[in-house]
Amino acid sequence: MTPQDKETRKKGTFGSIGLAVTKKYIFPASRKRMMLIGAVACVALVIYFLLNSFFLSNSFVSTGPLSSNHATFETDCAKCHRSFKAVSNAKCSTCHEKSGDKKGIYSFAAHYVYRSGDAVRVSAAHEKHKGDEIPCASCHPEHSGREEIITQVPDAKCIQCHRYGSFNDAHPQFEFARNRLPDDSTLIFTHIKHTKLVLEKIQKETGSVYVEKACLYCHNPQPDGKNFKPLDFDVQCADCHLTTASETPSLAVKDPRNPAVPGVETLEMIQKRRGPGTLWAFYTSPNEFTVKGGGKIAKSPVYHKDPWILENLKLIRQILYTDSGLADLLKASGKLSSGKDNRAYREAIQTLRDYVTGLRSRPEPEIQADLARIDSLLRVATERLNDPSYQLSDSLFNPTLRVENPDLTAAQKQEFQDFALKLTKPCLQCHVVSNASLLRVNQDQRVLHRAEFNHRAHILDRRCLECHVEIPIADALDANTKIDILKDKTSIQNVPKKENCVECHTSTAASNRCVTCHFMHPNKENRGSLQLFVDVR
Repeated sequence: MTPQDKETRKKGTFGSIGLAVTKKYIFPASRKRMMLIGAVACVALVIYFLLNSFFLSNSFVSTGPLSSNHATFETDCAKCHRSFKAVSNAKCSTCHEKSGDKKGIYSFAAHYVYRSGDAVRVSAAHEKHKGDEIPCASCHPEHSGREEIITQVPDAKCIQCHRYGSFNDAHPQFEFARNRLPDDSTLIFTHIKHTKLVLEKIQKETGSVYVEKACLYCHNPQPDGKNFKPLDFDVQCADCHLTTASETPSLAVKDPRNPAVPGVETLEMIQKRRGPGTLWAFYTSPNEFTVKGGGKIAKSPVYHKDPWILENLKLIRQILYTDSGLADLLKASGKLSSGKDNRAYREAIQTLRDYVTGLRSRPEPEIQADLARIDSLLRVATERLNDPSYQLSDSLFNPTLRVENPDLTAAQKQEFQDFALKLTKPCLQCHVVSNASLLRVNQDQRVLHRAEFNHRAHILDRRCLECHVEIPIADALDANTKIDILKDKTSIQNVPKKENCVECHTSTAASNRCVTCHFMHPNKENRGSLQLFVDVR
């Protein structure tokens, strides 16, 4: 420091220009006031938070109002949230899995086999992908306002796993068309021929020709218009098929002394045998049977599901096979709609009840004792059938499990098979008979297993034949057009392909978003019929 600086610097100043030094820098003021103000502010904030939580609908911490779906929960955060944690799937399941629902139908795991009802595959897929599964709230975010539709999941959520891009470009062809899957119906039916016949009938009755009326003659919409009712013989077919003039061929009568020779039991023979499920024989008119030359017999008229034909078919199967399992409790055999419902079990139980009804008049004490035990078992079976958690297996009705009769030669087996075809000749116009059994017709077909379709939403813009073009019905109405009969078969899936759908579903016209056709969860309208049981806790 120079002498000049020493002269310049005086007590209470600093620097070469003699800036004054305040006493506050030397003796800092007390911080008590500042701390007190801060404490009061914190207490006020806590009080406001508590008041907000209990009386003001958590508006302080909420990021926005809930959608109308969950609006009643807005004053109770605990309905969805756990303390200081995000919404859990378990909280969602509390409301969305109703009483009687299968466990896990709203879980992410159920999405893996949408509508398949295969609980084993669901469980395996869940185990494989559980590390990648996302919570419900990721696709259904809340607090975006009352008018927000949280079920309208954006495509960005879907393509995280399904990397298909837009429907118009990268979406694959529908599975039935991509893999050329035939219609699994066992019904022998020609659309073109029947459409022409129905149109002729409509023209006679109304004087007009309108093709869509011919379609709706058989395809009757459900009350909601979304799908169609299953076809029913008495409603759609009885006017033309199996009329009072229908008759079986002349059939040889069974010789009890020679069971290896094919033949039918007469009405009197069935009444005398009093076999299970033959109570109908005592109410059938003997006038329906006519004795033909050579001691043969014919029946007229023939009814749909004619009990005399079905009973004799069952007798033929009992000769061909030593063990048919539960398959003979059903009127038809073949593929079941696995995972869709339990109609096979219900039909089997009803058949057993019919058997029991026919035996109630028997006075033998041992029979009455057995009937009491059978009644008890049928009650248990019905209770299990109505229990949504009880697992059923359609394999019990699998006709391939039948054990062939080793005492018959190959020639004898063929004779019985041929006789079964002769017996069912009136049925063969529409049905397929295999191994002395009518094959089941799938009345309620679902071709698009992974998508939803609403006919009512489309009928204002499109007519039936504008979408269902695989069978050339419209062309067939032109007498000058030659039709390939191979295109008029029930094995053809007469369902629109992707090319037909993209004509309307574009980014600028009808919606082409994923959720337009696809849903994450199984069909909620038939929750009780799903065969899913997944414990994802």
